[in-house]
Amino acid sequence: MKKIFITLLLLPGALVAHAESNTSLMSDRATFEEFVRNIVILLMIFMVTSFILTMIRLFLDNGLKKKMVEMGTPETVVSQLMATGKNEVRNSLKWFCALCGIAAGLGIIGCYHLSDIYALMVIAFCLSISFLGHFLLASRLDK
Repeated sequence: MKKIFITLLLLPGALVAHAESNTSLMSDRATFEEFVRNIVILLMIFMVTSFILTMIRLFLDNGLKKKMVEMGTPETVVSQLMATGKNEVRNSLKWFCALCGIAAGLGIIGCYHLSDIYALMVIAFCLSISFLGHFLLASRLDK
C-alpha cells in the first residue's frame, strides 16, 4: 500500500517537471517512444528482479525446511510449511514462462525489425503461448 501511495505522490511531480516543455507528450513521436521505452525497461527490470528474488527465497526456504526436518520439528509444522512451497514453485514457473515469452517476442521483433502495433502483436502472441506452456506444465506437475 505504501508503494502505491508513494508512486501516486511522485507521478504528478514528474508530470509537472515536464510542464515547461514546448511539446505535448502525446504529440511528439520521439518523446512518446522514449516514454514507452522507459516504461518497458522498468517493467522488464521489475519482472527479472522479482523472478530472481523468488528463486532465492525458494532455495532459502528449501534449506530451512530441510534443517527443520533434521532437527525434529513437529510434523504438523513441517507439513504446513511444505504445502506453501508448491505455490512458490508454480509462481516461479509462471515468471520463467512469462520472461521466456517476452524474450522470444523481443527476439522476433529484433530479427524482423517490426515496429508499432506489429511489435505489440508479436509480444502478446509470444506471451500467450508462454502462458499456455505454463498451464500445460502446471497441469503435468499436478499429476
